[in-house]
Amino acid sequence: MSPFEARLFAGHFRSPEAHSSLLDSYARVLARWPVPYDSRYVETRCGRAHVLACGPAYAPPVVLLHAGGANSTAWIHVIERLAASLQVYAVDIIGDAGRTEGRRPSSEDAYCNWLDDVLIGLGRPKVGLCGVSFGGWLAAAYLRQSSRRASKLALLAPPNIESPGVGYLVRAGLAALLPNERTVRGLRGMLSSPVVPPPPAWAFDDLLVRARCQRGHPRPSGRMSDDDLRVLPKDTLMLLGGDEALYDPTHAWARVRAHAPHVRVELVPDAGHLIDGDQPFKVGNALVEFFRRDGWTL
Repeated sequence: MSPFEARLFAGHFRSPEAHSSLLDSYARVLARWPVPYDSRYVETRCGRAHVLACGPAYAPPVVLLHAGGANSTAWIHVIERLAASLQVYAVDIIGDAGRTEGRRPSSEDAYCNWLDDVLIGLGRPKVGLCGVSFGGWLAAAYLRQSSRRASKLALLAPPNIESPGVGYLVRAGLAALLPNERTVRGLRGMLSSPVVPPPPAWAFDDLLVRARCQRGHPRPSGRMSDDDLRVLPKDTLMLLGGDEALYDPTHAWARVRAHAPHVRVELVPDAGHLIDGDQPFKVGNALVEFFRRDGWTL
């Protein structure tokens, strides 16, 4: 094992064997990817970042940032709709369950510096950012620091609009301490809308592998303040699941409207925190309309 690998496994993977299992699961899900893609790496100060690029080169460029504990293959449910109309770059976030190199950053600034390196490496002068859950936290944090390389912002089920409830914290804690089929299935059931069918076996198997192979996963640093909401970009779309389990979505909707009236915030019926997986057609259409609105292209 190289010194780099030793540092990596001492961080967020449980063992070299766990890391190997995770990469195998990544490949199995990617084999189901419904559209042509280019797997590439870009250089960052922390090591190489892995990106899945797909969609027409002439379309508006949009960078996708996945949820904590996941990787870019998590966009599989909605990627067909997005890649039909957008140039999509799905990035494996550093310190998580993907192919990107480097240890998990310890601060918001470090995450944002890493993302800035990724955007430079993609070579597009300006992109749209779309993040789900933790990825939404990262996208919003980045645009609070700089708008040089990104303009439009889409936030899907942002996890820190409100403080999470006790029920979620208990289930998440159990799944982290005892990542077995029962605890992981229970947490996933809580995060999904009750009207949505359970995931197919291949998707749950991947989720279980990711839960068992990592030591925790990235989490946002606290509730968004009123000032954080006020400084969200003018061109911001926020989609909240009507069955969100982390917090009361109607209260969150009202808070955003009160402190950031310029933000377009919508409640998606029959969707939980796993919003893009619960309602891929509705979410995909909303994102395409948003990023292509006003003829926006770069």
